[in-house]
Amino acid sequence: MVHIKRIELSNFKSFGRTTSIPFLPGFTVVSGPNGSGKSNILDALLFCLGLATSKGLRAERLPDLINISTNNRSNQEAYVSVTFDISDYFNSEKLLDITQQQDNLVHKNEWKVTRRLRVTKGGSYSSNYYINERPCNVNELHEELNRFRIYPEGYNVVLQGDVTSIISMNSRERRVIIDELAGVAEFDRKINKTKETLEEVKDREERCKILQIELENSLKRLTADRTKAEKYQKLKQEISKKKEWEMVLLWKSLLKKISNIEIQKLNDEETANKLINNSLYLKTRLSKINIDLENLNLQVKALGEDERLTIASKLSTKKAQVNQLQQQKKEFFCIIEKIKREENKITTTILQKKEELDGLSQNSNKLQQELLPLLKEQKLRSYQTLQMVRKQAAIIAETSDSWIREQANLSIETSSLQNKLNPQLEQKAKLTERYQQVSSILNKEEEQLRKYEKDIYLQNKELEKLSISYIEEVQIISKTLDIEKQDYSIIKETQLRLNKEYRDKQRHLDRLEASRQAKQEIQGTYASQFILNSDLSGVCGLVAELGQVAPHHQLALEIAAGSRLGHIVVEDNTIAIAGINILKQAKAGRATFLPLTKIRFYSKQSNYYLKNAPGFIGLAVDLVICNPAYKKVFSYIFSNTAVFETIDYAKKYLGKQRIVTLDGDLLEVSGAMTGGSKPQRSSIRFGVLNQGEPEEIKIFRQRLVDIENLVLRNEENIQIKIKQIKDLSDKLIKTEQLSREQQLKYQQVRNEIERLKNYKKDLEFKISNHQQEIKTLKNELTDIHKISSVLEIELLEKHKQLKNIEKSHSHSEWKEVQILIKDQENHLQDREIELRQGEEKFQKIRNQITSIEHKIHEDELKIKLSEQHTVDINNQQVDIENKLQKFDVEVENLEVSLEKLTQTLDDTKTKRDCLEEKVKILEKEYQSHVWTLEKLETRQKEREEALSILEKEEEIAKLKLPVSFPEIPLLSELNESLESLSSHTDKLQKEMYKKQKYLESMEPVNMLALEEYEKVQKRLRELTNKLITIQEERTELLLRIENFTTVRLRSFKVSFDAVNDNFKKIFSTLSQGDGYLQLDDEKDPFKGGLNLVAHPKGKPVQRLNSMSGGEKSLTALSFIFSLQQYRPSPFYAFDEVDMFLDGANVERLSQMIQKQTEKAQFIVVSLRRPMIEASQRTIGVTQARGAHTQVLGIKL
Repeated sequence: MVHIKRIELSNFKSFGRTTSIPFLPGFTVVSGPNGSGKSNILDALLFCLGLATSKGLRAERLPDLINISTNNRSNQEAYVSVTFDISDYFNSEKLLDITQQQDNLVHKNEWKVTRRLRVTKGGSYSSNYYINERPCNVNELHEELNRFRIYPEGYNVVLQGDVTSIISMNSRERRVIIDELAGVAEFDRKINKTKETLEEVKDREERCKILQIELENSLKRLTADRTKAEKYQKLKQEISKKKEWEMVLLWKSLLKKISNIEIQKLNDEETANKLINNSLYLKTRLSKINIDLENLNLQVKALGEDERLTIASKLSTKKAQVNQLQQQKKEFFCIIEKIKREENKITTTILQKKEELDGLSQNSNKLQQELLPLLKEQKLRSYQTLQMVRKQAAIIAETSDSWIREQANLSIETSSLQNKLNPQLEQKAKLTERYQQVSSILNKEEEQLRKYEKDIYLQNKELEKLSISYIEEVQIISKTLDIEKQDYSIIKETQLRLNKEYRDKQRHLDRLEASRQAKQEIQGTYASQFILNSDLSGVCGLVAELGQVAPHHQLALEIAAGSRLGHIVVEDNTIAIAGINILKQAKAGRATFLPLTKIRFYSKQSNYYLKNAPGFIGLAVDLVICNPAYKKVFSYIFSNTAVFETIDYAKKYLGKQRIVTLDGDLLEVSGAMTGGSKPQRSSIRFGVLNQGEPEEIKIFRQRLVDIENLVLRNEENIQIKIKQIKDLSDKLIKTEQLSREQQLKYQQVRNEIERLKNYKKDLEFKISNHQQEIKTLKNELTDIHKISSVLEIELLEKHKQLKNIEKSHSHSEWKEVQILIKDQENHLQDREIELRQGEEKFQKIRNQITSIEHKIHEDELKIKLSEQHTVDINNQQVDIENKLQKFDVEVENLEVSLEKLTQTLDDTKTKRDCLEEKVKILEKEYQSHVWTLEKLETRQKEREEALSILEKEEEIAKLKLPVSFPEIPLLSELNESLESLSSHTDKLQKEMYKKQKYLESMEPVNMLALEEYEKVQKRLRELTNKLITIQEERTELLLRIENFTTVRLRSFKVSFDAVNDNFKKIFSTLSQGDGYLQLDDEKDPFKGGLNLVAHPKGKPVQRLNSMSGGEKSLTALSFIFSLQQYRPSPFYAFDEVDMFLDGANVERLSQMIQKQTEKAQFIVVSLRRPMIEASQRTIGVTQARGAHTQVLGIKL
């Protein structure tokens, strides 16, 4: 656990010389008399870690933190270093990142922060931070502290004033604490940044709209010139064409073709009009049916299609699992069949080997019981015969000379050596045979071992392939799916919030509209506006619109006119009657009409006495500037009303004249006087008709438009997210199924590898035994070879000596005896060879029997392993059967649920399908009409192209004609058509004359307007497209702001709920009562504050303001603890937070801190006995001779 290991202070506040204070994990209390400097330890901690300003450290300025005893030095300096013990977490990735970023580490298990404060003699000062003696700034330090979960805005160090501040702060400031925990400021920063971008986009949109308006105005100005130019151009072309007709009448065939084409075009146009009407009718029907279809789709969705899809998804998953288990069952059945086949094959091999073993046993018994005893008997007889001959030779030797004795001795020695050598040779032959046999077995076993190793290698390769499992892919897909679901949740929540805001704002807008309409009806402007917006001709306008007044007279004249300013001026009384009927039909209210033909104006009365009156300005009617035709209207409106500067001037003439003052005071002839503060101006004023909506309504309307766009865009995003989630869910199910199959196969391969390894282990054991046996046989053969070599050398030497003796002497009897001995020795040697061969054959048979028995044992072992493997597979099959039964029940339940839902949806879906079929038929018919129209349009274009070709042919023919053409030969052949041609020519000439005159009258014509119009229209289209792009960008930015707002609110609620739960538990522990956190506005927490509501034991529910001092402290401490638990840190420091609590509450507080020490280090400054007794160690602080603070430690 990360904890503070040591705090070192030098010249900081009351600490004079360098003082090192060690700390251990757990609960430490710092205690001492008042003024001893115990709280300065916590101030040093805040100072070093940059968690507080100089005000928070109880100093006006930073230089005030330096100990005053150092004033005699030229440069004063104070420093504090805090060393953290990070040994428990040193190997974690986060701390490795921290330590790798720092160059000079004090110790790999320590992390040190230092802050130095220097003050020069001139009074300037500098403050520097260091991490492991490496300079840094405060932001870098806070970034590193955040990695250790030490936050500047957190409550790691709670001073005396922090508890009081929570008590004294208002509810909104208390809510800001939760804001900081939830990271609301970060979301606000993102929202503000997005709003800045949105403002830039709005500016661009406004500029584009201004330019669009200018281009539209330019287009309107160019429209008249363009129309005139087009008409001029068209007329000129017609005249030119008719001149050609006048010169050449031989082109009748071409004209007929042109006529036919035009007739066909007209016919096609009629057909196209009919098709367009039919298409409009079909489109209307389609629109109505689509609305019905949409309602049915909503009904289907409401009836549980989503639930059905969920159940269907679960059903498909279960069926996939059942198929997978059945596939496993089939695979296990195949494996068992394969094992049975192998067992049958091995059993057959064992039987064959047993038969072979029986044959070999019979041969072995025959050799052992018959042949070997016979050969031994023959050898014995040959040996006895040889001994008899040798005795004869010995007798002869006794009667012979010394050479005979010497020869006899040599013969005896030779025979003795031969007798010694023969057993060695027999043993050597047996060992050699066994060596060859074991070597052969070893070679086979090594070959089998290599096969096992190859199989294990291949299986390991397969295992490596399978080890690249789908688990990681499943995790990635699951993580992506969770992210998509979270995004979907945010978008959905934003959508719901926007819909709610839309409904609220729409209701508020309706109220504003209703209020505005009611106000207009009261003022009479609603009905007037209705008439002005209608298409009624003969309406001149409102009275206020028809005149202008000087600004300094405006208030007086508007007061004098009153509601008459909203009267409607019309040309005659018939128009007034029509207007009244319109208002009746529309129920749009009442209005007063002033027909110019019938309105009576008042004649001016004699007002000679006012001419020289002080303050008199003039008659109201004379101060209005208007068209003379409307003069009688204003005479009716104002009558003889006089205008004075002030009421003091006007009061003399009260009752004589209707008077109005510039301040808006009105004096009637009857003596009534109206005045006071300046009245609220009506929406109708002289020269101004406030037809626009109030700014508030405009803002609401714009917000509603924005919300509509956002909702539409959000709906598209929701559909995209639903599709993405569905695709990812399907992919996840498929990948999980593949993963399960892969895991099963992986386990099977592992089992196979284990089985091969067991076989290999047994085989290696046998190979080891055989290798040891071969080694023993080699040693024995070496020893026998050494002995036999020595004996063979001695025997050879004796034979040489014997041959030398035989060469030097010749005795016939002796020679005969020697020959006989030689023959008997050869015969004995032959018998020994036969006996040795028989024994070797017997030993070979025995070795074969041993080998076959060994192989039979191996095959029987294989059968046992196969049987064990079969038992394991049978057990797995039983598990699979159980799972299949369980899955079958689940599948059956799901199918029943799905059938119920499907039955419920069938009727509605049938209706929907019928409507969809109907829509398809209508759409097909509509599309057929559209295609026919397109064909007609294409045909029309083809005819226009043909017409153009004919005109070109006409021009070519004209070039070929002579300059004068006196006679047209074809006219004589036309007969009855000749007159028609002549009349046609006359008509053509007259028409050409008229058109030429009309063409001349049109001049001058601006032909450049055609090109300019196209350019402006092109620019307008480009600008419109740009505006569409800007509006889409604006919608995206608004949507981003709304999503940030949603996440911001969600983050706050999560933090608030967690802190509230912590507060309930902690307050219950500390006060033995219950309490909770309460928001002023739960729907929109950011508009209100946060209250601490507590119910101490034995008292009614109270808010923080109505509690006693101790209860307030206890409640504030509960709030601080709940904040700490929400964002835990490795250490906490409290400065006399128990000073307002009684003994029982201090004891409960100390017990809570004692429990929390399992998770964090606690350093508490306290003078209370329960707190000191509950601590694990106590640090005593006192003043040394009244100058510096001294520190003592006591471990309790």
